[in-house]
Amino acid sequence: MRQIIDKINEADLVLVGLGEEVDTFTGLKRDPEYLKYLESIKNLWIIPYIEKIEIEKRVEEKKEFYRLLANCLTGKNYFIVSVCQDGGIKKAGLKEDRIVEPCGGYKKMQCSERCSTELYDVPAELLESIKFFLKENDAAKKGSQESVGFLDTISEPVCPHCGKPLVFNNVSALHYVEEGYLPQWSVYKKWLQGTVNKKVCLLEMGVGMKYPTVIRWPFEKIVFYNQKAELFRVHSRLYQITEEIQGKGHGICQKPEEFMKELSNAF
Repeated sequence: MRQIIDKINEADLVLVGLGEEVDTFTGLKRDPEYLKYLESIKNLWIIPYIEKIEIEKRVEEKKEFYRLLANCLTGKNYFIVSVCQDGGIKKAGLKEDRIVEPCGGYKKMQCSERCSTELYDVPAELLESIKFFLKENDAAKKGSQESVGFLDTISEPVCPHCGKPLVFNNVSALHYVEEGYLPQWSVYKKWLQGTVNKKVCLLEMGVGMKYPTVIRWPFEKIVFYNQKAELFRVHSRLYQITEEIQGKGHGICQKPEEFMKELSNAF
């Protein structure tokens, strides 16, 4: 931990990559109780909205992780690339102009057929209606009463241009509107140009092989070409370092949350 802290402090720039192990969405998809609950949902189009509601509740558990990360980056010239879709990083006090989320999330919606690149706000009234009925169903379940279900008045939101359903603007969309993140990706690429021949500390946490071309492989490439760069890869299983960057890359077998607590305590 002392070595990592020294590298962060000595670095001219710090590049952070956050992967699937950090994402609340990943944990949600592995929760057997939640998956069983989804089987009871008849209106399938509602499931992504239930995901959004559940993620918003569970992301509270990630607050401490992001807070500790923000503390470690205080005063540094940093950039964060995150494939997380839970949006939790935007609530930690980190600079939003230093964050890019190429996988999107649950903040905006798009046309499912991508008839345009326009993004839309999530219908607040619809979301509140779904929250209400979820609460009522939970209460009925605990009281061994019949589930109230969803009212027929709840209808799926549609694109104002073509009438096709709206979906959340993230990689799960069949026709993902990447324009939602591309402007910030351009900012990130420009920032990367400033890392040439500079001391760069790369901190990669929880990044698996789901989207290797976004963080994992590019980070390795930076370390390979920049003799002043050093990578610390944290993952509970996929922490291995390639031979090409041996000596400049360090694999740490640990869960990101546990690692961040230890790192923060050592600062």
